[in-house]
Amino acid sequence: MSFRASANALFVSALVAGLVRVAPCQSDLPDSTPVIGCLSERSGKLILTDGDGHSYPLDGHTAELKAHVGDELRVTGQLHPVDDEYALEVASFRTILRKNPAGVQPRLGDPRNWSTFTDKSLGVVVRHPKTFLKLDEEPCCIRSNFVNPTGIRTLHIWSIPSEVYPGSNFGSGALEVTVDPTIRSEGTCRQFGLATPGYTISKTLSGTRYAQTQIDGVGMGIAHIEYHLHTFQNGFCYEFNFDFAEADGTGMETSFCSIQWLSKDNEQKLLDSLLSQVSFVAPEMRNAPRGLPARKPLVTSLEQSLLSEKPATEIAVSWSTDGADYVQLQYPCTEGLFVSEWGGSEMKCGVPTDRNSPPNGSATLLLINFNSSSVRLVLTVEPFSDGVESHRGSKTITLEIAPTPHPQRDDFRPSLP
Repeated sequence: MSFRASANALFVSALVAGLVRVAPCQSDLPDSTPVIGCLSERSGKLILTDGDGHSYPLDGHTAELKAHVGDELRVTGQLHPVDDEYALEVASFRTILRKNPAGVQPRLGDPRNWSTFTDKSLGVVVRHPKTFLKLDEEPCCIRSNFVNPTGIRTLHIWSIPSEVYPGSNFGSGALEVTVDPTIRSEGTCRQFGLATPGYTISKTLSGTRYAQTQIDGVGMGIAHIEYHLHTFQNGFCYEFNFDFAEADGTGMETSFCSIQWLSKDNEQKLLDSLLSQVSFVAPEMRNAPRGLPARKPLVTSLEQSLLSEKPATEIAVSWSTDGADYVQLQYPCTEGLFVSEWGGSEMKCGVPTDRNSPPNGSATLLLINFNSSSVRLVLTVEPFSDGVESHRGSKTITLEIAPTPHPQRDDFRPSLP
């Protein structure tokens, strides 16, 4: 029974352009109220949603509840008004429906019955379930993750249907295969444009070595988990991109307690199953691997210009190199200094960084100084060849960043790309 069903006498309703809940006095609230609902977490706050769709933030003794996100619970405690809603101070709880910690294993069928896609020109063979259908255009949330987007060739895109993970929060997905013919060394092929620290690994499947990274993003109640994998074969750098669109629980009523939630292991099982069926043959095209560079890569120019100082400092940076496959923009960590590429996520300070940039390019940087005095930004552009950096070939500029007037982090922090 929900709290609303058991405590109607505590509420007074008035018709003022619709029904309005009138908060009772604190002394009118019962000392102990049971609420049955589904537990979720939003912005680090535990929320219990009852059968009528009403949500109650939880406070008090909540430490043990963090392991029960996604479960249906009977939580007992005292209700108290907070702003325009009621929070529940937890005294005790009991589990009614426990989610499966193992999540949902993908249903892909017998690989012997899968379809086969072959690109003879680039020598790649991809086998996949027949339910994975060809997409004629790139979906909204899948993208290549090569360092330099110029010259990328998309070979094929498939949809991943929701039936692969029945009874789960998985909505849809996609698999894309691309090639960057401009990459002609394994060390450079193993790099990504954006790589999440802690999620970049090396793995071998059916004798093929891959570099893998993962990027997560959330918006409009949907979590998008992207996996990018690179492998160097026959002189070409191949990329396999996976996108998983999953409900994150926002705006869902208590019915989502009956939904099983995908784990990282569930997603990884699909990746490994599909990539284990990928093979490479001699391509019709030729792309001879590059030999060792004749000299160390060098940053030949580095220029900056001030674009704006209000409401925050904005600068344009451009660079050019000789003999580099890609570069990294690096800067030491400074307390209270926020740095991002305009329209992108916050740039990671220190080494290693979380992204690579083209050998010749530019960037617009947003710099927010939350300190009361100026701070110094020391920006270094370091060149790489075949995955190896050249410290001697780098260039550095130093900028004084004035305090940002009345900064609010949420006003300046760009959303994830």
